[in-house]
Amino acid sequence: MGASERARPGRVGGTHRVRTVDVSLAVFTVRDGALEVLLVRGPKTTWSLAGRPVPPGRALLEVATETLAEQTGVTGVALEQLYTFDRPGDSISVAYLALIAAARHPLHPGEAEVEVRWFRVDDAPELADADRETLRYGHARLRAKTAYAPVAVQLMPDLFTLRELQTVYEAVLGTMLDPRNFRRDVLSAGIVADAGTVRAAGPGRPARLHRWVGGEFAVVAGERRAARTIAGARRDG
Repeated sequence: MGASERARPGRVGGTHRVRTVDVSLAVFTVRDGALEVLLVRGPKTTWSLAGRPVPPGRALLEVATETLAEQTGVTGVALEQLYTFDRPGDSISVAYLALIAAARHPLHPGEAEVEVRWFRVDDAPELADADRETLRYGHARLRAKTAYAPVAVQLMPDLFTLRELQTVYEAVLGTMLDPRNFRRDVLSAGIVADAGTVRAAGPGRPARLHRWVGGEFAVVAGERRAARTIAGARRDG
């Protein structure tokens, strides 16, 4: 089911059946060197991913974007369709993925939400099975994408140090990277440019600031191969 498709009834044996369709949103950020996920809490004090049922005839991406804005206050972000899950009871859940800079998107709970906040992925509250599955798959996809594309750069401010950029990549990938190799690979890929200024951060030599100029960047070749294996296995499954 593509992002441009619309929710509609199913058809079996010449008769129509109602298949409920909902959207769910796995939205991630990096704060203080840790990968975090955005969760909402309703009146019953149960935390969950943002999401809701899709009215028949509505475009899925449109509803997903609208839901994120209404339930969390987050607007103006790019959503990528993650996966379509078959759920019990003849239900379908279409999940979307986003990686955003939390500082650029203040949170505002919607009318039906009591609270909305970021949680560390490795210390998230108990979630329903469906949300837990979506979160796991979203986390795996995010790691895979970050290994072979410069998606983590979008979390950075306009100017940043290479060490700050490395910290973000390490948080998303869940592994430490060699500073010398990372610096060499980033500079040789041409995805950043020297901003012509420095930032003093405590004792020692001030760090040069850079800005993103676009382009491709593979962090680790082994991670890139693993990413393709994960994606292929999920499609085949």
